[in-house]
Amino acid sequence: MGVVGRDEVRALLESPSPDATLVLVGGRCEVVPESRAEGLVIASRRDLESRLGDGPVDDRRLGELADQLDVVARDLGA
Repeated sequence: MGVVGRDEVRALLESPSPDATLVLVGGRCEVVPESRAEGLVIASRRDLESRLGDGPVDDRRLGELADQLDVVARDLGA
């Protein structure tokens, strides 16, 4: 099982915070405002939105993003 899953990606994209950031803290992912990011920063909502473009975000696309972010998290030492 990965560190980053669809639920975490969905939470990041749907966060009400305009500067939402996905961080790894204590072995689990949290979505927090960038100013409160403590831990290993994996991605920001801005990062994901720029990668997504204007297309729809379905479960398949969420899964692809989760897989990509999981690789990033593991490369960073998760």
